[in-house]
Amino acid sequence: MRNRRRILFVCGTSLILTVYILYGWNQSLDGNFMELPSCPACYGQNLCSKILQYHNSTVPRIELSGISRLKVTKLVNLKNVYYVSSDKGAAVLKKLAHDSELWEFDKKICDINERINCNVSETLDYLVKKNNNDITEIVDQYPSVFASDGIVCNHSRILQYLYRKYTEMDTGPNKQQHFLTMLAINFEPLLINAFHHTSWFPALHGMCGRVIVEDYVGPTLSQLSHVSWLERADYARQLLEMAQEFSSAEFRLYLTDVSLDNFAVDTKGKVKIIDAENIVLVDPSVRGLETTEHINKGIGCQDCFSFSYEDLCGHTSTDHNFFAVCKGMLSSTAYSQDLPVGLLHSPPSWVTDVYPSLKTDVEDCAGHINLNIHHLPRRREAALHLHSQLVNILREALLHS
Repeated sequence: MRNRRRILFVCGTSLILTVYILYGWNQSLDGNFMELPSCPACYGQNLCSKILQYHNSTVPRIELSGISRLKVTKLVNLKNVYYVSSDKGAAVLKKLAHDSELWEFDKKICDINERINCNVSETLDYLVKKNNNDITEIVDQYPSVFASDGIVCNHSRILQYLYRKYTEMDTGPNKQQHFLTMLAINFEPLLINAFHHTSWFPALHGMCGRVIVEDYVGPTLSQLSHVSWLERADYARQLLEMAQEFSSAEFRLYLTDVSLDNFAVDTKGKVKIIDAENIVLVDPSVRGLETTEHINKGIGCQDCFSFSYEDLCGHTSTDHNFFAVCKGMLSSTAYSQDLPVGLLHSPPSWVTDVYPSLKTDVEDCAGHINLNIHHLPRRREAALHLHSQLVNILREALLHS
């Protein structure tokens, strides 16, 4: 046993020394880290003056913080997410994809023109100019390259809206290239920029090369599974309000990844979405859509979140978001490994005494469909009734605190 520990100690020490000799301890936010040579096939450059060391030293800097400063983290950070500090407080730096996914995007762009020794920035620049800077035409020509959950449905007006909102932030000559790159790799910054007014997303600081910087919100819902029931009830209230707002917006926003790790809570107790890559946008004004509400019956698997893009895209309305929130995060059969019994487990006795239907509403919202005498989906009705009860419970708790 002693020899084994000695061997492990020697191996561990050797590994640390090897990493230090090859890489050094700290990494810097330089042009290589940001992949600036890829521009304009990148996310933008409006934040570079606050990141790169050779820019004006009087400008408040954005710098890596905590463990993210260590070079060794780059070897194990598969999600390419780093923590930084800025003049606006703690923030998150994202590359929006694994390194392999970034390389795959470069390959797809180069394959369009079938060039040997392709320069991705020149190739994308050529593609944009060849199509007279018309992003809709480019997306229509190459749907397998510029694919995104955000525009998987009737995308024309949605695409124009995302682009118009983006050009309010990026007014430079390469805005089309930047927009197309994010659309192809990860459209999260386009979404949170276009819908920041909803308050459900972190603030976007900007881009530099192939990184974006956005606010650090706070701990995720999975990290807050230990808090009091009333705190969890308030998170549930907000999630139901999010489901309602997204389901009735001008462009519907449908949640397709409801992991508790994708939602975080800020210092004011506000729930926000911190991973928005898989939100589906639907334009309900498109002709030919089914006007009766689609009911997500959860067909396909019992303990996972099943849905159909065809169903989401083909209806002007759906109870999908209520199903996602109730089944995925609130119910006794939630999908989270950290909280499989759901956010609303173990309510205090005074709550169940005064509101005996609370548990039933949670499970009705999460479960299969029952119709009442008015022929309205029970899930939406249950969600609205559940929300009303939570509001009353939280109000009563505040009055007696």
